Amino acid sequence: MGIFEQSLALEERGWLQTMAIDYYCDLQNPRFKWIPEGKIKKLLTKRYYPPLNPGRVRTRLLPSVITKIGITSARTTQNRSRWVFWHNAQFDRWVASRLREFGNLAFGYESASLRTFRRARELGIPRILYQPIACAEMAVALLEEEKQRNPGLSETLRYNWFPEAELERRREERRLADAIICASSFTKKSLIENGVEPEKIFVEPYGVDQTLFAPSAKKFPNFSVIWASAVTQTKGIGYLLAALAREHAPQIELELAGFPHGADPIALYEDRVRVRRLGHISHGELGRVMAQCHAHVFPTLLEGFGRNIIEAMASGLPVITTPNGAGPDLIEDGVNGFIVPVRDVDAICKKLAWIHDNPQEALEMGQRARVRVSSLTQSDYRTRFANRIHEVWTKAVDKVA
Repeated sequence: MGIFEQSLALEERGWLQTMAIDYYCDLQNPRFKWIPEGKIKKLLTKRYYPPLNPGRVRTRLLPSVITKIGITSARTTQNRSRWVFWHNAQFDRWVASRLREFGNLAFGYESASLRTFRRARELGIPRILYQPIACAEMAVALLEEEKQRNPGLSETLRYNWFPEAELERRREERRLADAIICASSFTKKSLIENGVEPEKIFVEPYGVDQTLFAPSAKKFPNFSVIWASAVTQTKGIGYLLAALAREHAPQIELELAGFPHGADPIALYEDRVRVRRLGHISHGELGRVMAQCHAHVFPTLLEGFGRNIIEAMASGLPVITTPNGAGPDLIEDGVNGFIVPVRDVDAICKKLAWIHDNPQEALEMGQRARVRVSSLTQSDYRTRFANRIHEVWTKAVDKVA
């Protein structure tokens, strides 16, 4: 949803000339009315955002179709990654070739903006990079260590392989950018550690739909933990499963929203952990399920923000997460949630046991979590994002003048 909220923020100010995206399906267009309800329409809905003016959207579908086929047929993480890098490069070339007609400020995502930024520099156009996750250099080091620690889950890792040419592509994007926006202090730290000047990095945390994600007095009968993310060891799923397998709370259940990346880590624990697989569900359904759970555990190793964290907090749940995401920006440890070290199963068990054994205190912790994120709405994010874009634009124009 990031690019849609960001584009809407600019459109609300009258600043959006073009939203360039790989594919977008305006489901209100008469030519798409024939699409029946089902998997295909559900997939297309992910690339449809009714508040946006579809006249501002430009797409290039064919490379996306080719990439989808390539990723589906790829047998290794490296080959899947190669398809993603190829797609990003094709998209970047297309935008760069049309930049003059697309607008007079270039806002692009990491790995898909190098040629666009080079062209923007030639045209004297300000350049803003969006860094959605911690730097690839940090990812390579952190996840290679994880591969050695947990070889049985290595096939579930993602964002863990980058050829040197891809790393250099990202470095040059950072150098060309007038400013870099990210969503967490953890991501900002990774940028600084990889040579980016702190003064050109701006942190703007996401907002959450407070109507979809809200507390509920109705809870599942058994103590339930919600997982709401990709099922990959990059996000620490193995550490949560190891903690749940210890049975520190009777009849504990895992509500699993998301699909495995590569191998299925759940299969290693299904004889010891009670799991209800929900698959990909809508935000509305996720909000209903999340509100009925008792805790959210997200022991991520590498994150850019972690929307599931803020969604769980808005739902009034105690959250257990690590420093490697937005947790430290949102959570005061022991007050409105818990921050545990990465890879620390004992710490996860200890905090889960406390939540289970102290239901009233856990409820109050969840209430404080809700209060903490109550101002972080989607509207608030759009306002902050647009203000930041205007600030960077003004500085860039003044510098040229």
